Amino acid sequence: MHDRIAFERLFADNGPDVLAYALRRGDRATAEEVVAEVFVVAWRRRDRIPEREPVLRLYAVARRVLANGRRAARRRAALTAAMSVLARQRTADSRGAVAGGVESLRDALAALRPLDREVLMLTAWEGSTARGPRSCLDAARRPCTRGCTAPVPAWPRNSRAVAIRPPARNRRQPSRRAPR
Repeated sequence: MHDRIAFERLFADNGPDVLAYALRRGDRATAEEVVAEVFVVAWRRRDRIPEREPVLRLYAVARRVLANGRRAARRRAALTAAMSVLARQRTADSRGAVAGGVESLRDALAALRPLDREVLMLTAWEGSTARGPRSCLDAARRPCTRGCTAPVPAWPRNSRAVAIRPPARNRRQPSRRAPR
C-alpha cells in the first residue's frame, strides 16, 4: 500500500511538469500518451526513481519515449514508401501481363469462325449455359416461322469451339416394345 500512495504522490507532483515537457515537443494527444508511458515505466522501475528531484528522471524517460516514437514514425514512413514502390511495380507488371494476355486473347478470338466466336463469347462472357447460345443462334438464323425449313442446329457446327452436347431427346432411345 505504501508504494501505491507514494506513486500517486509522484504523479500528482510531477505529472503536470512531464505533460508540459511533452507538449513543448508535440501535440496534445501525443503528449498525453507520453505521460502515460512515462508513468508506466516509472511504476515498473520505481526503485530507480530518486527521492530528490524525481522530475529529472521522469524527463529522461519522456525524452526516450519521444525518441522511440520518432524512430517508429520513421520506420513506418520508410515501410510505407517501400510498400508503395512495390505496389507500383506490381501494378505495372500486372498491367503488362494483362495487356499481353488481352492481345493474345483477341488474336485467338479473331482466328475463330464468326459463329464459333459468338458461341464462345456468349458462354464465357455472358455467363450463358451451353443451351443458351445454341438456342440464341438457332433463333437468329431462322428467317421466318411459316413455311421455312428449320436450320441445322448450332451444336454440330460449333462443337470444336465449345463442347456443347446435343439435347437428350435427339439421342436414340431404346425401344420399349415387348419382344415377340
